[in-house]
Amino acid sequence: MATVVSGQLRITPDTARDYLWAQFEQSSAGAGRLVLVSGGIGSGKTALQEELLEGAAKAGALTLSATGARDEQQIGAAVIDQMLANTSAEIDVPSLTRMRETLPGDPTYENAEARVVRDVCDALLGLARERPVVIGVDDLHFADETSLKLLLQLQRRIRCARILIVLTQPDWQSSALRLSGYFARQPRYHAVQLAPLSVHSIEQLLTELTDDAEQRKIAASVHTLSAGNPMLAHALIDDYRHGTGSGRVTAGPFYTRAVGALLGHSDAQLLDVAAAVAILDRHSSVSLITRLTSLDTETVVDMLEALHRAGLLVDGVYHEPTTASSVLGGLSPSSRARLHAHAAELKHGAAGATEVAAHLVAAGNASAGWAVPLLRAAAYEALLGDDVQFAGRCLELALASTTEESERRTLQQSIVRCLWRVSPSAVTPYVAPLRELVVGDPSSVRVGQADCFAVMRHALWHGDRETYLRAREVLRAAPEPVDPQSAVELDLAHQWHFGPRPVSEEEGESEAQRRSTPWDHTADSLLGMWRHRGDEATLASAERLLHNCRLGDTALEAIAMAVATLVRGGRTERADRWCVTLSREAHHRGAVTWEAMLESLRAEILLRSGELSQAAERADAALEMLGDHNWGVAITHPLTTLLQAQIAVGDLDAAGRTLKRPVPEAAFRTAGGMHYLRAWGHYQLATNRPLAAAAAFQRCQRQTREWEDGGGTLVPWRSDLAEANLQLGHVAIARDLARQQVELAVDTDPYACGLALRVLAMAAAPSESAGIINRAAKYFRAAGHLLEMERTLKALEHSRGPGRPAPDGAARATGPAVAMGRPATRGQFVVRRSSATREPTVKSAAERREVTPGPAAVARPDAGESTSLSEAELRVVQLAASGHTNRQISSTLFITVSTVEQHLTRAYKKLGISGRSSLATVLGQRGLELTSRNGASV
Repeated sequence: MATVVSGQLRITPDTARDYLWAQFEQSSAGAGRLVLVSGGIGSGKTALQEELLEGAAKAGALTLSATGARDEQQIGAAVIDQMLANTSAEIDVPSLTRMRETLPGDPTYENAEARVVRDVCDALLGLARERPVVIGVDDLHFADETSLKLLLQLQRRIRCARILIVLTQPDWQSSALRLSGYFARQPRYHAVQLAPLSVHSIEQLLTELTDDAEQRKIAASVHTLSAGNPMLAHALIDDYRHGTGSGRVTAGPFYTRAVGALLGHSDAQLLDVAAAVAILDRHSSVSLITRLTSLDTETVVDMLEALHRAGLLVDGVYHEPTTASSVLGGLSPSSRARLHAHAAELKHGAAGATEVAAHLVAAGNASAGWAVPLLRAAAYEALLGDDVQFAGRCLELALASTTEESERRTLQQSIVRCLWRVSPSAVTPYVAPLRELVVGDPSSVRVGQADCFAVMRHALWHGDRETYLRAREVLRAAPEPVDPQSAVELDLAHQWHFGPRPVSEEEGESEAQRRSTPWDHTADSLLGMWRHRGDEATLASAERLLHNCRLGDTALEAIAMAVATLVRGGRTERADRWCVTLSREAHHRGAVTWEAMLESLRAEILLRSGELSQAAERADAALEMLGDHNWGVAITHPLTTLLQAQIAVGDLDAAGRTLKRPVPEAAFRTAGGMHYLRAWGHYQLATNRPLAAAAAFQRCQRQTREWEDGGGTLVPWRSDLAEANLQLGHVAIARDLARQQVELAVDTDPYACGLALRVLAMAAAPSESAGIINRAAKYFRAAGHLLEMERTLKALEHSRGPGRPAPDGAARATGPAVAMGRPATRGQFVVRRSSATREPTVKSAAERREVTPGPAAVARPDAGESTSLSEAELRVVQLAASGHTNRQISSTLFITVSTVEQHLTRAYKKLGISGRSSLATVLGQRGLELTSRNGASV
């Protein structure tokens, strides 16, 4: 529908197309006229004019076209020159050449100019006698003065001429509106203002939608987002057609390109204002934009009006968030930086630190004297709001912009704390100078607690124990006392990574006296997990610590240790609830490192609960969340869980790929590294490589020796090594190791005890194995380890079933009942037998003993009662007879030297000899196998 407003016909582009063609037909009949088409950016003015010129040319009219340009506005007759060049007619205007030879200001210039205008006007009127003439001038507001005089003179002479003049200009510029007044006072003037597309018009573009209701819904959404701007409306429709199929209209790549085209082909001043609005965002104002762009107020107001009419701005801000990025994307990086730097200067002192800092960061420039303090303040505000990324960028820019040493150290400390939450690997360059201060020569400069904390935090994460201990010494020597909570959190973090603190590292009496705060008592009680994992005092301390430790940089591992204590004490549901709560907090605060570690703990809990697929998914998600390069030595935790889950379900190919993921060498000196080695060893058992598995378990034994000297039982390596020996056919050694594990763990570690009992069950006679397996299942239930309990119960079912082969010296189990790392075959327990020589069984039930740590009596063939040796004694004398020293025997059989001596003493008495020199002879006479030092039979 057409309306008349202030003497202008306001119509939509579709209606305007028909209107212009009607004007052409009337002018072709001898009633010439001038039509001034106005509209906003992207309203379709240029397209309408080009379509008319093309149609008129096909109808036989002579067409001339030109486009006004700001850079040609001061060139005389520039538009006339374009018109003459953009036509098929040959129009010779000699006066135009003479005018160009005369400079403006010359007394003859005005005469030359008047002559050009008259000559071109006469020429066009003459051509109109032969056929219709259509003249199109786009962007009239940039036309030069001489060309405007031609158009006015021509307008006064077309009443009866077959000439149609179509001019276009924006409807938002004050200068353009004043210009239109000149033509409005002349005859044959018609004004058309292009109105935005209506909802109905947009509906007509959605021809592929047959549902009328859906068509109206989509059209209404497009109209709201585009404000009826034809270019934006078409772009949004294209985005809808190529979108996700969600049925919603959203601004996508077509819309972004349309915005670029709208502004890229517009006045440069419009682009300047558009960029200023994008830079200033919600805080833009006419005053700030004027100062930022150096444009006059009238021009800024005009440009803002244009952006509003185009449907880009609503209440001074961009209607779509993508618009601002599209606008700024059209600028060069240096232009963007200059705008941001200028905006920061304008806002400094009038806006908040965060707002100003955002401009400084975007500009990458903090050279002003006030910039560094402001960036520090903004970083502090960002951290309070848990915007870690922005805080880090502020601090990095501040560090790059200052040379004052104490300021640099403070900034480095802040960056370490900030970046560690999201990318621990990015912290290293900032820790390096602090490390030199702390562990280098701290006497040359005062080293603060913050320096030590930053170095200790980084050293723990990367397995650098030496640096951690050195920094701890420096911290303790400082006159300023350490906050008890921070001290406890760091100590727990140290033990989380490196296991129970050896006796050699315990504090002296003076230090122990200082450790008398409630935090210390709670930590000491919690550390009982290394010796008695499930007692009430330890579990209560874990809960107390979780309630009082706020999730933070130094508290992460302390919290992890408390959660692990609950898990090992059988409180898996409670531990899982804590992980869920803390993980949500970490996610809300943008702390990816914290969230990843907590997800890793949840994966371990799921594994113990028997949820194997979920455990693998969470472990993998934790690794992906942080990236392998950011995990440091802590990567062993999610990798171990992932590997265990893959082995448990029998996906050994996936387990093999997991083992190829890089692990820092330093990790193998940590507690997490020992668990990873265990999982690696059980993968070797699952793939029938017992020698490689034994090597892994022996490495665990060597690493944990100092921990066990302090009373800890970090990893059940004896049970693991027993299983490897069982698979190798060394049943006696397997039994001895398993019994040692039972003796160590029976009162303190139900999980380890269950593992050992299960190995003993596999090595026992059929009549005894079921009872031992049942005991193992009870221990796993007490430990809250449902996965191992289920495996053990399956083994119990198998032991009672028909056709179960009797265990022998070469029997080896590949099912889940043997140890935590064995794969199941379609959920069933599988036992394989070897062709190796069997170990002799006990002669009578009286000679068999209850499954306890003590040795079981074994009578060898052809041996009388006086030579009845226990299995342990026989192994010891065999090695002694082959030339092994007591210490070598101790290392080989994983027993103490004292135990070796006791076994030998009893054996000498039973065999009736005085020492080891007679062992080889006596054993040979008795027909007992002698093993040489190189492993061969003698």
